[in-house]
Amino acid sequence: MTKEWTLAAMAAACTALAVGGSQNAHALEGGVSPFPVGSTGEFIAALPPIPGVFAVEQFNYSSSNGLYDNGGNKLPVPFKLSAYSATTRVLASYGTQWLGANLYSQLVVPAVSLHTEIAGDSETHRGLSNITLTPIMMRWGFSQYANLTGGLDISLPTGSYSPTRPSVAVGYTSWQPVVAYRYNDPSGLDVGLSNRFMFNQKNGDTGYRSGNAYAGEFTAGWHFGSWKVGVVGGYLNQFSDDSQNGASINANRARSFAIGPSVVYNAGPVNISVNYQQGVYAANMAKSNALWVNFALPLWVKPGL
Repeated sequence: MTKEWTLAAMAAACTALAVGGSQNAHALEGGVSPFPVGSTGEFIAALPPIPGVFAVEQFNYSSSNGLYDNGGNKLPVPFKLSAYSATTRVLASYGTQWLGANLYSQLVVPAVSLHTEIAGDSETHRGLSNITLTPIMMRWGFSQYANLTGGLDISLPTGSYSPTRPSVAVGYTSWQPVVAYRYNDPSGLDVGLSNRFMFNQKNGDTGYRSGNAYAGEFTAGWHFGSWKVGVVGGYLNQFSDDSQNGASINANRARSFAIGPSVVYNAGPVNISVNYQQGVYAANMAKSNALWVNFALPLWVKPGL
């Protein structure tokens, strides 16, 4: 269960364009999923089975130069976006079990710098994005290499949000149950799939309610000693309509797909992973390309392990 935040910065940028009359460009308020699909990458169902406190530092650069309509066609509107983010995730592994599963909690704190250019107007905004809290995650180990994880991520309406300007946060709560599977043989095949549902609440500042959506993320690769090469990506499908003050907005559901190469190096206690995801398809939102650099390391491990 993870959260990264550069795509969240698109929200107000696309909203500003929509105010100019292109309503079909902004499914999900502002044209953005409250969870940036593809951000999990190497960390799908990657929960350490030992008690301790662990950290992941994620650095991201995302860019987009187009908005797309309901049919996936690029709109004839000058639009550019670039965003940098640094996200700290802290994971607590309790070393206790419930229903046969190990228990965990997680806190995710992201900071974003966003630059937008829309029809000749440009603006830069920096600040804290939405914090995500995962009160309980569970991990069931099926074999030496296979495990299933499940939990609930809560994206909180925190951070530097404004309903009237480009912002690095979205202004509503999103409840996100997640189930993920991973098979990882350190001498061979590694595959993982994460399934996330986003149940979005109403934005109290705007009266807008983003539709609910599904996010599927995947990773696949092969180990070569301390190295692993493969692919990562993600798919977004909004399955219910947005609404404004209770009135549904039809034919305006967000969809996207991105995929790209991944390289991972296991440097002892530190795991380093890099991936690039190319936007292949988008509808009712921007098509984004993203570069991710991630570092995972233990902060504290229970003595004697």
